[in-house]
Amino acid sequence: LALSFIVIVWQGLVENGLTGFQSTMNLWPKNLTDASSWFGVVVFGYGIVPFILNFHESMKTPKHIGLAMKMGLILVFFAYIVISSGVRILFSPSHSFDGDVLQALPTNSWLALIVRLLMTFVVAMTAPLIVVPCGEMVEGKLGIGVGEVRKRIAVRVLLCVSCTGLAEYAPGFVHIVSFIGCFCVSIVGFVLPPLFCIQLTYNTRKESMAKMDFISCCDVGALAIGIISTALTSTMTFGEMRKSQQQ
Repeated sequence: LALSFIVIVWQGLVENGLTGFQSTMNLWPKNLTDASSWFGVVVFGYGIVPFILNFHESMKTPKHIGLAMKMGLILVFFAYIVISSGVRILFSPSHSFDGDVLQALPTNSWLALIVRLLMTFVVAMTAPLIVVPCGEMVEGKLGIGVGEVRKRIAVRVLLCVSCTGLAEYAPGFVHIVSFIGCFCVSIVGFVLPPLFCIQLTYNTRKESMAKMDFISCCDVGALAIGIISTALTSTMTFGEMRKSQQQ
């Protein structure tokens, strides 16, 4: 991934130098649709919730998961700001992005081919982080045990094939990432946690739930915000994806 961005930055410097940093361009989303796409990409980038159990189980000292997660998210925060804003400003004199940064690379050149191969390698290496927890959830719902290796392999292969088929019909990488962030990761990160907190509070304090305390009100508010943001951004992002596919 680092090599991909090095190649992209090098191409931007060759084309425009540092002239883009002298402009006063506005990087804020132009409308609600752009804001929804931005929301999906950001949520996808910070969607650690689906992977946290895998990280916790693989750590030598699992009790440090909280500290490791905080440090990782802080590093990602600053790296994303520098890379995303820097590349956008770098290419601003010659390109107006309506998708991913690969559109700014020369067509049919070895440079674009190298970047795409590097991106493909990154996806291939990180896919197990997504396939394994998703596969385990599907296996649990289907009642497939740990010893049923063939059935588990079939579930995960079918999951990979389904995702590959859907990706083939997606208009671009940025659209599918944005939609996954708005819908899937947003549900896991913003809807299910407060819902589980409300359910846990209700099950542990059934007799004292006549009045809602401050924490319960916060959980209900977080659940409402999560549902509204997920539904709104998912609808707008999906509509934009369909629109781009028809063009």
